[in-house]
Amino acid sequence: MYLKEIQMENFKSFGKKLTVPFFPGFTAITGPNGSGKSNIADAILFVLGPKSSKVMRAERLTDLIFNGGKKQKNPAKYCKVSLVFDNTSRRMPVDSDEVVLTRMIKRAPLKNDPENYYSRFYINNRPATYSDFVNVLLHARVAGGGYNIVKQGDVTNLIEMGSIERRRIIDDIAGISDFDNDIKKAEKEKIEVDSNLERIRIILNEITSQIRQLKKDRDEAYRYKELKDQLYEIKAKIALKKKQDIEAQIAEVNKQIQSYENERSKIERKSRELKEQYNKVREELTEVEKKIVETGGDDVKEVKEKIENLRGEEIKVEERINYLNDEILELQEEQKKFKTNLQEVEKELNEYYVEKEELEKQINEKQTLFREKEKEYQSVKKDVEQSDDKSMDLAHELAKMREEYNEKNSEIHEFKLKRDRLIDKIEKLELHIAEIEETKNTYEFELKDINWQIEEYQKNFKEKNKELKVLEKKLFEKKKKEAELTEELTGLEKTILKLQREQSKLQAEYDVLQSMQSKYNRAVNEVLKARDNKMLTGVHGTIAELATVDEKYKTAIEIAAGSRMQSIVVDNDNVAAEAIKFLQKEKLGRATFLPLNKMVTGKPRGKALMVVKDPKSHGFAIDLVKFREEYRGAFWYVFGDTVIVDSLDDARRLMGGVRLVDLKGTLIESSGAMIGGSVSEMRLTFRNIDLGKLDEVTQKLHEAVKHQEEISTQLSELKKEIKNLEDKLQSIKIEGDVQLQVKELDVKKKEFIQRLEVLNKELNVKTEEKEKIEKEKNEIVYRIKEYEKRLQELEAAKEEKGQLLLKRTKKELSQKVRELEGEVSKLQETILTLNSEKTAVEKKIEILNEKKEEITSEFEKREKTIEEYKKSIEELKKSRSSYHDQLNALLKVEEKITSEIKDLTLKRDRIYKKAVSIENELDKINTRMESYYDLISRAEYRLPTLEETVKELEQELKLYNVEITDKKLPNVESLKDSMRVIEETMQELEPVNMRALEEYEHQSERKKKLEEDIKHLKEQKKNLLKLVDEITEKKKERFYEVFNAVNKNFKEIYAELSEGGEAELQLEDPDNLFESGLTIKARPRGKKVLLLSALSGGEKSIASLAFIFAIQRYDPSPFYVLDEVDMFLDGVNAEIVSKMVKQNARDSQFIMVTLRKIALKEADHIYGVTMRENGVSEMIGNIDPSTVGPQGEININRGGGTIGAS
Repeated sequence: MYLKEIQMENFKSFGKKLTVPFFPGFTAITGPNGSGKSNIADAILFVLGPKSSKVMRAERLTDLIFNGGKKQKNPAKYCKVSLVFDNTSRRMPVDSDEVVLTRMIKRAPLKNDPENYYSRFYINNRPATYSDFVNVLLHARVAGGGYNIVKQGDVTNLIEMGSIERRRIIDDIAGISDFDNDIKKAEKEKIEVDSNLERIRIILNEITSQIRQLKKDRDEAYRYKELKDQLYEIKAKIALKKKQDIEAQIAEVNKQIQSYENERSKIERKSRELKEQYNKVREELTEVEKKIVETGGDDVKEVKEKIENLRGEEIKVEERINYLNDEILELQEEQKKFKTNLQEVEKELNEYYVEKEELEKQINEKQTLFREKEKEYQSVKKDVEQSDDKSMDLAHELAKMREEYNEKNSEIHEFKLKRDRLIDKIEKLELHIAEIEETKNTYEFELKDINWQIEEYQKNFKEKNKELKVLEKKLFEKKKKEAELTEELTGLEKTILKLQREQSKLQAEYDVLQSMQSKYNRAVNEVLKARDNKMLTGVHGTIAELATVDEKYKTAIEIAAGSRMQSIVVDNDNVAAEAIKFLQKEKLGRATFLPLNKMVTGKPRGKALMVVKDPKSHGFAIDLVKFREEYRGAFWYVFGDTVIVDSLDDARRLMGGVRLVDLKGTLIESSGAMIGGSVSEMRLTFRNIDLGKLDEVTQKLHEAVKHQEEISTQLSELKKEIKNLEDKLQSIKIEGDVQLQVKELDVKKKEFIQRLEVLNKELNVKTEEKEKIEKEKNEIVYRIKEYEKRLQELEAAKEEKGQLLLKRTKKELSQKVRELEGEVSKLQETILTLNSEKTAVEKKIEILNEKKEEITSEFEKREKTIEEYKKSIEELKKSRSSYHDQLNALLKVEEKITSEIKDLTLKRDRIYKKAVSIENELDKINTRMESYYDLISRAEYRLPTLEETVKELEQELKLYNVEITDKKLPNVESLKDSMRVIEETMQELEPVNMRALEEYEHQSERKKKLEEDIKHLKEQKKNLLKLVDEITEKKKERFYEVFNAVNKNFKEIYAELSEGGEAELQLEDPDNLFESGLTIKARPRGKKVLLLSALSGGEKSIASLAFIFAIQRYDPSPFYVLDEVDMFLDGVNAEIVSKMVKQNARDSQFIMVTLRKIALKEADHIYGVTMRENGVSEMIGNIDPSTVGPQGEININRGGGTIGAS
């Protein structure tokens, strides 16, 4: 391989196009300085070399473009250089005998960058990249940056460069940077391993923690599942027990109906007989009463009235005595409470007295300390004040401000204490006012009640009869209501049973839905878990979760959706990006995300629109799926314009250009591909359950059960009301002493009116007192705010003056003042705080003492009241005795008067009792008869419901699918208690993470894998450390391999160039190899050993060239370019170098730019470069060395000719 020619166009001083042919061997290029001969080397570098223009002796790459010559007429807009290589050896990785490498740059000025340009690369006239160039050149061991191209100044640079930089030349040749890169890569991998170890340990710790929690969750889930199975079994037992009970009820009801019919017939017969007897007795009673009135007269009536009055007074006194005894008992109970409260108050008082003593002790200690610090502070302050007049003035101002500040602070403290006392008074008054208003409301209610009672008592007998009818009507309505509630309760039982069945069915479907998630891939499952754990927000769910499908189309729709059922719908692309990062970070796999803000709906294709109208078409798949409208874009992505048809035959008839699925799941793609066969039962399916429906049914069930309890409560209350009404009807008496009752109520009314007047006066007084105190409190609050504002102003002024004073004071003294001022201020605050606490404690003591006095006062009042009540009881007993004596006297008078009509009275009483007895018996019989009618009606009404309930319970038992082997079942209440215990236990366990059963296993596997990863990473880290050591050792070995070879070459070449001289390369610090410098030591012939820097100019050049040639010999290249390397050599040394180049040219191509004739004589081919007057360089071939002058000038007339340019 060698360079065959250079093709240049507008490159530097070579205007237009120029082709320079080259041949194997030694080619010399000469010409006077400034003619452009070195531009040939620059042209080669332009194609092979680095991107920097400075290497090619130009500020900018655009400076390489021909500028138009001296007059700069018609400057070129671009330049282009092509190197043509002979590649018959295929050294370059291009299958061609010739390889042409071309580079071109062209100006492309912009407004903001007039020097802008673009660069192009070509290989064999085909566009390429810079990296393509580099790959080709590296493969051929040709590069612009190596020592195969030695530019002007490289020899000098080698002399002048530092020893470490010189050693790096060996590093580059040895490829040390590759070793360093390998070491860096290994170190980077080690850092990554350490990072991964740390990350995995963190994850492992977290997973270990999760597993501990999950174990608990898993155990709870197992427990919860066991309880759920037990719950189903108990529910089944309850259903079976209810069924058995209801069947027994049906038999009992039929038996009762027959029994009720028989009893009703008997009662009807007896009722007729009693009515006949009752009519006869009433006639007989009327006759006897008529005789008594005729015989007795007005005297008997008057005595009877007096007797009744005395009996009434006696009863009133007895009631009053009982009332007072009750009051005494109640007061005595209150006295016990007062004693307990008094003991508690005294205990609390003692505690506060102890706290007060402790606070006083602390205050005394702080005040003593404050006086000491204040004294010390005043002393230091005095020193500050005496420093100068200005300081004294400032100190006086500060002292006044502090005095005012302390006064205001103390006053604020007093005001706050006063405010707190007033607030306490207001709260007490509000409590007292509330108690008065409550008592007043009670008295007003009592008064209204008395007025109402008076009105009620003043009703006459007709009104009582009316009341009787009203009560009978109410009783009828209540019984009617009872029947309605009973009917409603029966209906509710049916509803509850129905809802329980529906809930069980939906729950079973929901359990199936939960198991569906196991069919998702790992990535989808992890995203859904992250959503459920709130780690990811904005995730709606999978396509399978978000839709429901009619059972008819279920198989077809699921086949149409395919794997896209696992696609995850999210709010927007930000959420999708976060989820993807989450999967990447955790290495959980891949998932498809459908961001709603980016999903768009499409339009069906024409063929699809035609097919969907076919009679055998069921419509577009997307229209047969139920989902929220906001998801339409996502579901369009899943289904597109897929059409559902009846059968495979229909699909075949319609196929082509449209996607079809038949009802059995055969899929025909629009391309014509047919996919079908049996459908797996384990496939991913749509959730055909509306979770909202499950929640709705559960809610309805809870409401129905709640309503059942309410109805049961109402029914129970209604039965009590019916019983009370029946009791009232029995107890109502036609006769009564209205005046006696009204008189007693009037006394009570007057008493309550007087009490209300007293309460209203007291309420007005307390309200006025409260308003007055609130006004006083508001004034104090206002003054506190004013004083606090003034305190802030004083604080700011103190700070300002204090800073001024401290600025005029020595640093040590000012620091001392600050410290003491801070301590004094802090102590003041502490003392104020302690005083506040003490005042608060004193206030509490005061309040407790008041409470103690109040309790004592109330206790004494009640003691006094008890004594008064006891005296009243004694006086009432005397009155009762007097009434009793008067009553006995009147009874004797009545006995005397009525002795004549005694027989009639006795007869009347006997007849009346008989009439009442028959009437009561009739009432009872009629009531019983009505009851039997009602019972028969109810029983017959219940039968269909009970029979229907039996059928429903049979269905419920089938639903639970539980085999019950118990021969004898406990009662329903016992089973419900067991069910309640299980449900409560389940509720205590809730919320239960049922997925923990699966998650625990998953996380355990994950933990195991992570532990294996840690083991692997530790091994990897160990291997990396070992690798770094091995690479470092190889790096050293490689360096010494290159160094020794180059050093050997250097010794040999130097001996040739210096004609017997000696030289060697030496490392400055072999123990620290890659921090060591490389020195060149040489001993020219006949001289002693010297460092490079101590040699003469020519000797330095010989040593440097020897070093360059040594490198070239070690790392040979197909061709070499040497640009005036013999510039600083004398004639002898120049000739030696030329001969060495001539010798080396046997194996490689050498192109040498030189002014030396001796070099030209050794060359196989010679080119000359001249500069025209217009500033354009010109190439001349076949130069005769004799025509070349000492400065490189060429006599064209004596030999050579120009190389073709265009």
